[in-house]
Amino acid sequence: MIPLPMLIHLAGAGLLALALLHLPIARRLRWREEAARMSEVNASIFHVHTFFLVLILIAMGLPALLEPSVFLERTRAGLWATSSITVFWLCRLVAQWTVYRQRWWKGRPLETTVHWVFTCVWLALVLLFGACAMRQFGF
Repeated sequence: MIPLPMLIHLAGAGLLALALLHLPIARRLRWREEAARMSEVNASIFHVHTFFLVLILIAMGLPALLEPSVFLERTRAGLWATSSITVFWLCRLVAQWTVYRQRWWKGRPLETTVHWVFTCVWLALVLLFGACAMRQFGF
């Protein structure tokens, strides 16, 4: 069994990689062209939200990569952090199946693979940070 600190460390590296992946994702999905068709205010909101999403990924990823113990040492801050991160990724997991319509990915090999890979990633993050939260609660 892989030790929890090692899993947190790997999750941190993965979250930072996901933050960096937003550049090729933006190109693949043609976000610049899509944003050009939006009103100026909606395009600005889209870009700001994307920037802050990447910032959140970095904010979650750096401590997980560099100092996994902050998620394991029982503190009130650790409890808040692990619980909040668990809820964040649980909401993202739910969105994977309620926001992204099957017709967008089903029957398309690349999109189907991406859909299932991210389903597994979000589930793994929920389980990992949920385990950290349970440890914070004293279980």
